[in-house]
Amino acid sequence: MSDQQHTIDIDAAPERVWACLFDPVAFREWASAFCEGAHCEGDWSEGSRMRFLDPDCNGMEAVVERRQPPTQLTLRMLGELREGQPVTPGLPDAAPIYERYALARRPEGGTRLDVRLEGWSEDHAAMLQGMWPRALQQLKTLAESSSHF
Repeated sequence: MSDQQHTIDIDAAPERVWACLFDPVAFREWASAFCEGAHCEGDWSEGSRMRFLDPDCNGMEAVVERRQPPTQLTLRMLGELREGQPVTPGLPDAAPIYERYALARRPEGGTRLDVRLEGWSEDHAAMLQGMWPRALQQLKTLAESSSHF
C-alpha cells in the first residue's frame, strides 16, 4: 500500500476553491487531467455515495465520510467500477483507501490545498502520482480565473 500527498497554493478564498473542487461542472474541468471526459455522480453530502467515471463508465465508487465546508472532505473508496458496475471486491479485511482534502486559509491570502491519498495499491499510486499535480494546476487556474464561479 502507498500513501502520497499533493499540495498547492491557490490565490483564491477557501470558499471559492471548495466550490471549484466539488461543483459538477468545475469538477469536469480540473478532473480532465485524469481522463478527458471524467465526471462525477453524487451530491457530495456526508454519507452519500459518489461515482467518479470516465466516458465509458469505468472508475471508482466512494462514500463521503466527512464533509466540513470549506475546510475538509474525506472520501473512503469502495471499489472500482467497470461499465458502471462494481468490480468483484478484494478481500473483506483489506485496509481502507482514502482520499482526503484539506483547505486552509493562508495568512498572506489565498488557500493552501492538501490532497492526501492513503492506502492505495502501488499500481494506482504510481498512476496518480503523475496525474494529481496536473489536476491541481488546472484547479488553481480555474479557481483564480475571474470568468468562473
